[in-house]
Amino acid sequence: MASKDVIANVSILLSIIFTLWMLFQTCAVKRRSPAVTFGVNGYRVLSTFLVASSTGRIITSEHQKLSRTSELLAACALCGVAWIQGHWSGRPSKVTVLYLIWCLTRDGFEIPNTASQEPRSWFILMAQLTIELALFIIGILQRPPLKSRTYGYETSTEEEASILSRSFFGWINPILLRGYHNILVGSELPSIDRKLRPGPIRAAALRAWDQRPKPEKKTALPGVLFRCLKKPFLLAIPPRIFLTFFRYSQPILISQAIVYVTKDEPTKQAWTGHRLVIVSAVVYIGLAISTTAYQHSLNKLRITIRAALVALIHSKTMDSYAETTSEGRVLTLASTDVDGLDTIGEMFHETWGQVLEVVIGIFLLSREVGWLFPVPLIIIVLCSRMSQYVAKNLRKRQGNWNRATQSRISITSAAVSAIKNVKMLGLQNIISVSIERQRQHEIGMANKVRWMNLAYAASANALGMSAPVLTLVLYAILANMRGVKLDTETAFTTIAILIMVTHPANMVMTIIPRAIASFASFERIQDFLLEPSRQDQRIEIPDSTECPEPRSVLRPAISLASLSVGGSRSALDNINLAVLQNSIVMCCGATAAGKTILVRSILGEIPSTGTVVVSSKRIGYCAQIACLPNSSIKEIITSYAKEHVALDSEWYMSVVNACCLTEDIDALPGCDEYLVGSRGINLSGGQRQRLALARAIFARTDVIVLDDPFSALDGKTEADIVQNLLGPHGLLRNLGVTVLLISNSTQYFPLADEVIFLENGRIKKQGQWAELSSHNPRILKTVLGEDHVHDTKFQAVDQLPQPQRRIEDTAIDVKRKTGDTELYRYYIKAAGPANVFFMVACTAAYSIFVTFPQFWLKIWTDSDSSNTWVFTCGYIALNFMAWITTIGGIWFTIIFIAPHSGKVLHSQLLKTVISAPILYFSKTDNGSILNRFSQDLQLVDSQLPNALSTVTVQIFKLLNQAALLFIAQKLLTFTLPLCLAVVYAVQRVYLRTSRQLRLLELESKSAISVDFLETIDGLSTIRAFQGQTKAIAQHLLRLGESQKPFYILLCLQCWLRIVLDLLVAGIAVGVIALAVILKDTTSGGEVGVALNMVLVANATLLKLVEAWTNLEISLGAIARIKDLEEKVLPEDSLTETFLPPETWPPSGQIALHNVTASYTKDKTALDDVSLQIEPGQIVLICGRTGSGKSTLLSTLVKLLDLQSGSILVDGVNIGFVPRSIIRERCFVTVSQEPLLLGQQSLRFNVDPSESLSDNTIISILTRVGLWKHLSHDPNENVVAVDTNHESGGQQAYTHPVLDSVFGSLPPISVGQGQLLALARALLQVHAISTSGAKPIILLDEATSSLDIETEAIIHGIVHEEFTCKGHTVIMVAHRVGAAISHLREGVDTVVWMRNGKIEKVGGPSMVLDVSEVGG
Repeated sequence: MASKDVIANVSILLSIIFTLWMLFQTCAVKRRSPAVTFGVNGYRVLSTFLVASSTGRIITSEHQKLSRTSELLAACALCGVAWIQGHWSGRPSKVTVLYLIWCLTRDGFEIPNTASQEPRSWFILMAQLTIELALFIIGILQRPPLKSRTYGYETSTEEEASILSRSFFGWINPILLRGYHNILVGSELPSIDRKLRPGPIRAAALRAWDQRPKPEKKTALPGVLFRCLKKPFLLAIPPRIFLTFFRYSQPILISQAIVYVTKDEPTKQAWTGHRLVIVSAVVYIGLAISTTAYQHSLNKLRITIRAALVALIHSKTMDSYAETTSEGRVLTLASTDVDGLDTIGEMFHETWGQVLEVVIGIFLLSREVGWLFPVPLIIIVLCSRMSQYVAKNLRKRQGNWNRATQSRISITSAAVSAIKNVKMLGLQNIISVSIERQRQHEIGMANKVRWMNLAYAASANALGMSAPVLTLVLYAILANMRGVKLDTETAFTTIAILIMVTHPANMVMTIIPRAIASFASFERIQDFLLEPSRQDQRIEIPDSTECPEPRSVLRPAISLASLSVGGSRSALDNINLAVLQNSIVMCCGATAAGKTILVRSILGEIPSTGTVVVSSKRIGYCAQIACLPNSSIKEIITSYAKEHVALDSEWYMSVVNACCLTEDIDALPGCDEYLVGSRGINLSGGQRQRLALARAIFARTDVIVLDDPFSALDGKTEADIVQNLLGPHGLLRNLGVTVLLISNSTQYFPLADEVIFLENGRIKKQGQWAELSSHNPRILKTVLGEDHVHDTKFQAVDQLPQPQRRIEDTAIDVKRKTGDTELYRYYIKAAGPANVFFMVACTAAYSIFVTFPQFWLKIWTDSDSSNTWVFTCGYIALNFMAWITTIGGIWFTIIFIAPHSGKVLHSQLLKTVISAPILYFSKTDNGSILNRFSQDLQLVDSQLPNALSTVTVQIFKLLNQAALLFIAQKLLTFTLPLCLAVVYAVQRVYLRTSRQLRLLELESKSAISVDFLETIDGLSTIRAFQGQTKAIAQHLLRLGESQKPFYILLCLQCWLRIVLDLLVAGIAVGVIALAVILKDTTSGGEVGVALNMVLVANATLLKLVEAWTNLEISLGAIARIKDLEEKVLPEDSLTETFLPPETWPPSGQIALHNVTASYTKDKTALDDVSLQIEPGQIVLICGRTGSGKSTLLSTLVKLLDLQSGSILVDGVNIGFVPRSIIRERCFVTVSQEPLLLGQQSLRFNVDPSESLSDNTIISILTRVGLWKHLSHDPNENVVAVDTNHESGGQQAYTHPVLDSVFGSLPPISVGQGQLLALARALLQVHAISTSGAKPIILLDEATSSLDIETEAIIHGIVHEEFTCKGHTVIMVAHRVGAAISHLREGVDTVVWMRNGKIEKVGGPSMVLDVSEVGG
């Protein structure tokens, strides 16, 4: 009767709740659009029959009238809503389906009792069961209407699935089969739920952030997340409550099953055998469904948290000053920190859920062991002291780890982005050492966190193992003292409850330190979000179309009043300037005069005082260093044009022709679909500038600002473009576009309506060129006369269109589907075979010691012996050994395997990338490369070691648990083949798909890294064109694509969870059924062992497959590293074994004999080049843009391999000399774009070897005119100089300027960057010369961004420091005016190149003769 009363009371409660919910639904559904679907009418009729049957049961029932009445009210509510909701919603709600499940369970319990009553009651009950079953089937099979057709937006496969399909994840079966049979491609994955798409989440997150309480507290960001994600956050609560209910139904079920088996009198049994079987089915199936539903809710919350955090970081990045935004910092925040926070919702829900379970468990425990129930609480309190200590210290250490990761990624990003310069300058080894040093520091920070985790793990495992032991042992001792034997029901029920008390307590103690540590990431992201945003204080006064002014009256397009920038170190001082509409204004000045600062002020890209007024904030902009995404040429040119302009093919051809790109494009594979590579690495410097210029013009803005866009062009190409754009019939002049051009090319000043001279941040002179011509200095450029045959020497790299490339790359990696056992060997070798062996030994021993106590308990309770102390000591010893061995396994995993594998794999990855040929970087996105150093290594550091350890633990535990289970219930042994077949089939299908999805997710994250890199690199350009909307749309598209494989992978894990849970449910129900059927032949101990094994085997099996899966998919990171190592061969050749003496090269003589070199096999870059260069000679290499000048220098430093011919330096064939010696000792290069590492010190930037004294460095910086600018005090002088430092000793002090982070020093212009690069070359020559060698100097457009006076100074320094000291100098220059004055007739040589060939060789007079001819 007690069970009947319980069921009746629960039925009353649930019926009332359901009735109230239905009334709420009635109001809610009427606000929706009609959507009639198949099955609605049948559902309505059946609901009417349900009301009739419920009425009949009230009439025929003699008892429980209140329960029957509440059931009738619920049936009436269901019927009423069915008629409304069927029309308005299209299918029953989940609550209706849940209530029908309860009705079926409730009425199933009543079958035995009703069978003994009158036939009418039996008939009505069976009719009601049939109706409820029919309603349930219609409810779970009913599909919603296709909302994409109804409302016009795309719906996901999940949204269109039925309740049954969504509950059991049947909708994912097609993806599983596709992944099993084929190779998955990201573009073929289905869409995700529209509520999880990045667009709406971004809008909600930004709105919540804008409405945050101020002043901000440390919890501001978590509060913002909760407000914008309140609904998905709260939706996880109901399934968590159901999960708790079903979990704690298990010990009750175990107790009743043991009672049923051990008690002979039916009158003493509240539960019949038939009810036990039904309850066990409901409990275990309910547990499976509620667990999966809860996990799925957490997964959705995880997706939304990730999208919200990335949205906030991206929005802040878009709104930050470009100069102060660090790539490494943003990438670390968007990857490492976000990955650490996306499970914060799970941590919160698990915390309150586990606390609730502890409370319930303690209550149930008190019923079994009486006043001993506080024992686990005492142990929890004692062990929580360690948790408090960890929580107190872990946050700071986790933050230090994240910052160390950020530093490593920052310098890696800088090195990868400028890899060509790194190699040319011979810095790859030095930078590798620096990155390795950063990695070692990062591992040191990580180890501090790992030691804390180890200490916590020891405490948590002590709780989990000692609480059950001490509680049960104390109970047994006290019972023995009373003369009572430990009975089976109490023992196994207590153990079950204690497992369910200590596990949640353990989880809480685990989660709290993790949550507190995650606040370090919250703090880092919040600090970033709270940094001062870019303040665009420009005033926009657009043209008025209503009252047009006379054409003769022109308003300023740009107006500056009292503009100042830089505070005490003023970069601009009191600038007053008006640029009239339709005018062309040119601005010139010396290096660091403030030209680029002026441009950035007009664009609103730098804090300033004064007033800036523009006619439109949409300004065409071409930066001094072109910022190009890895897109096709056509996409780049049309990227910022309005839609109707982008489709104008005639305008497109006009712009391409005006920028002299037509013939270049026609010669490329794919023409204007050719991919330019990350930051335009596949193009020369001049070609990058022309492409950026074409983009600025094609956008068709009213105002165009050009910041020295011709610095990398030869004179003839520059002249053609200037005439095409700014001449009397130029494209921009005809369109009436306002142009502000930064240039020192005074020969074009007559084309300007006004010329401005800047000096020291002030306007020195301004006016028309005719008025200022008396102050005109000599012409800066000698225009090289040449025919009009255009060169087409792009650095063409074989490429495929992007979609095709991705499909082929995916097709190549077939192992992503089937796996690669070689990866295990590769990883074990990196982790250390000895470390792995000891870890496996510890985990094997642990699995035995942790499982055998259950069997020991069965022996104890079945034994007639009164020797309690033997069993007690044995029980304690087994659990103590389990604790020792588990700590040993964790120790080897996180203290030995994790750091060792992280160090080895990072070194291999870094060596592979740094040693890769330049062709690899031209074909691969920088973001993809950096993703390996961030995402992949994060997996190696955090997930992979734990996954390997967990797999070994769960394998051994499952073997032991299965053995005990089948010993306890021998008939279950016959199900073993079926279980093994199911598990094998499931994991086989699952792993093939999940492995691919994980790799797709890793690859799609590369797209996010690329997006952030391109955004940061092009911030000024994006905002100048007002392209924020397009950039955000592109970001959302990439983020959405990266979320798809991640979300589907999480759904796949839910599918796996419910399949395995249902398998375990079948075993559990089988145990109960066998106990009922074989009641007389089964002992209580056997039932207790079996059900307790089911209790833990469920979790073990799930953890095993999940851990195995995590291991397999985490090995995707290893696969990517291994694949890179195997496929990307080092640029060094096996024949490069000759080591010349330390004094080589002694003189600097160079001989090129029939040199042919190419970037690809079918595209020659240099064709049969022969050249003799004598020691101490200056060789000036001239030619049109793309003629092969820089390629010649690249060949000398062996960036290109020779197809034929040879290069000899002082008689040594450099083809047999290691490239490191060539680049570090033979040649000293000053590249076209200076290599500046903002995260490193000033010392490292000018003296990467850090082998020179402070005085030497300061004197060189003073020589190039930079020390005064960079030092805080112009008269700063360090008295105590460490002379040991020059020989590699360690400094006893830190220099306040030289050892400052370069990015924290006063900013420098592009021209000053080239001066710094020259200073680095001077110091490098100084260091090499100490060994007696005389390195050869390579200057690749080293003065392209300098004014005439600074350029003359630099050439003077080159002459004094290099030429006069006997160094051979090879100089590539378009601007030859200043260079000619230092050429010695009869000594120095001018080489003219065209199409990769040497066209002519002569003396300095040849340049002047050609100039005169070319006019």
